[in-house]
Amino acid sequence: MSYLGKKGYSIYKKDLTNKEQIYIRNELTVKPYLPKSPAQPEPFPIYRESPQKFYLPRYFGTNNFGDFCENKLPLGENIDLTFEGELREYQINIVNKYMNFVKDSGGGLLDVDPGKGKTVMGLYIISKLKKKTLVIVHKSFLLNQWIERIQQFLPNARVGKIQGQIIDIDDKDIVIGMLQSLSQKEYPENLFDSFGLSIYDETHHLGAEVFSRCMMKSITNYTLGLSGTMQRKDGLSKVFKMFLGDIVHKEKTNTSEHNVIVKGVYYKHDDPEFNEIKYDYKGNPLYSTMISKLCNFNHRSEFIIKVLQNELENNPDQQIMILAHNKSLITYLFKAIEHRNIASVGYYIGGMKEVDLKESENKKIIIATYAMASEGLDIKSLTTLLMASPKTDVCQSVGRILRTKHTQPLVIDIIDSHEIFTRQWQKRRQYYMKQKYNIKSINSNDYMKNEWEIEFDPSKVKESKNKIKKKEEPLKGVCLIKI
Repeated sequence: MSYLGKKGYSIYKKDLTNKEQIYIRNELTVKPYLPKSPAQPEPFPIYRESPQKFYLPRYFGTNNFGDFCENKLPLGENIDLTFEGELREYQINIVNKYMNFVKDSGGGLLDVDPGKGKTVMGLYIISKLKKKTLVIVHKSFLLNQWIERIQQFLPNARVGKIQGQIIDIDDKDIVIGMLQSLSQKEYPENLFDSFGLSIYDETHHLGAEVFSRCMMKSITNYTLGLSGTMQRKDGLSKVFKMFLGDIVHKEKTNTSEHNVIVKGVYYKHDDPEFNEIKYDYKGNPLYSTMISKLCNFNHRSEFIIKVLQNELENNPDQQIMILAHNKSLITYLFKAIEHRNIASVGYYIGGMKEVDLKESENKKIIIATYAMASEGLDIKSLTTLLMASPKTDVCQSVGRILRTKHTQPLVIDIIDSHEIFTRQWQKRRQYYMKQKYNIKSINSNDYMKNEWEIEFDPSKVKESKNKIKKKEEPLKGVCLIKI
């Protein structure tokens, strides 16, 4: 016999064979796949057991042992909120698809690209299911963003919060909870009895060991997972799917409609120390060390300032977001822009107060970390992205300038000559080509000549798809063995 309870899909051990019990322990002890990491992470369990029972992720249980015989979960408090606003046609279709899906299953995931209205659709679903809702986010600025959207679309909602020592859930319709608190703190088992729906924003984070614990605590009849990047690189996407259900719908941006231009600038300098690649004892490049080297090289930083000034002269109406990894580069660029009165400039980094983030959103230049730009950042006026340090996966970052349709969104990609960074550029370039962006490039030494070379023209795909860039040197290995 099995039932759905406050600890998940619960099944008695006496009803399982020894083989089935071994299967549960093996399948639900998961391990991240990190092929390039010298220190592999330890496996961790995503189930619990007592002397008599196993407590399993809901959808792992139903998929392997059938529907539960009884639902012992509290139904959650009923709420009645009026949605103020209108959904777009594609959003209505997505919501209807989800509502029909969860009638039987209880939960599912929406894989929706940035700018497609994940939050708004989530609020509409709350108004339709009419159940007190727990919304779980992993960053404070997302918490504030949800509160803003609730005030806009569900203005009569009473909003509470679970954050640190704050547990404000009584007489509330919607409660925003911080993922870190819910994952790491212990709460009374009945704390979540009043909730009928749990919404997990940026669901892909829930595959991590610590964050996955949250799904073992806030177990409700209905669940909704929202993300634009459901696929985790460590192979643990299966974790949150076991708890929250399958992907109900994928809504991806047709980026070819945006007419994006990518300007790739091949940065070169003859400084031997700058050009040297640092390796560990196994011969692997020290990536963090190399990123720091780029970010601390003043000539490179000054070149980025020159690019920025030139682009603003070409188009003074654009709003530019500069992305970088290291605080040193972010600070250097901010102070240089401010001191030289190039344009109004603001920070958009972790730890800032909401009022300061809002102020930065109105600046001509916004300097942010990749972490802040990867999720939830919603500045519809952004037109241009300047990547001041290299990154492989730029899907989310580029999405920040595509939240509304602009005349010609611009990506400025600084391409460093070190082998580890040219590899990253090749992957970014493949992504740009797949999205049918126009790509043109130039060497840093020739930048002011403004003589750009066309690398990829989507209107001439057959001619240029397999074109090999002459400027790109073949990738070479390094032997560290001295003979």
